[in-house]
Amino acid sequence: MARLDQAWDDRLARPAADLAIVGTLAWLKEDFEAHLARQNDQLPSSRIGSLLMPKIGRVATWFTLVYSSASLADHLPIPGSVNAVILDGNGAIKYLSEIEAPVVICVLDRSVADETAAELVIQLRNTRSEPLSLNNDLGWPPPAGVEALAFTVAL
Repeated sequence: MARLDQAWDDRLARPAADLAIVGTLAWLKEDFEAHLARQNDQLPSSRIGSLLMPKIGRVATWFTLVYSSASLADHLPIPGSVNAVILDGNGAIKYLSEIEAPVVICVLDRSVADETAAELVIQLRNTRSEPLSLNNDLGWPPPAGVEALAFTVAL
């Protein structure tokens, strides 16, 4: 019914990149080694990298694009097949205005005294957005210690 069979060969030869992550590559590689598990679950935990980067495991259906924030300008624009972009850190968030994707997630580094990235996100939220409730609209109550804003912006 979805007619996925019509482009199946193309999808196997060139899988769609659904997610792009921009940040400091050394830190992202460390983050990919972390394990995810549910409490009181009998199943073994999974590495974040095995979930986000299945291309490494030779899965032929999707993969994640990973860019260094230092060289992102060389790779702009992000491919149109990307549905979500994670901008990790202040160096990546400075490209926020140049990213066109349905979902953009900004991870602010509050340990840095420079508030430029946070001000950029707040300015975007205040000028062209509609706020979303994390609990009601997205069904995600943030854990303790996590500061999060959600809002929509017209593309």
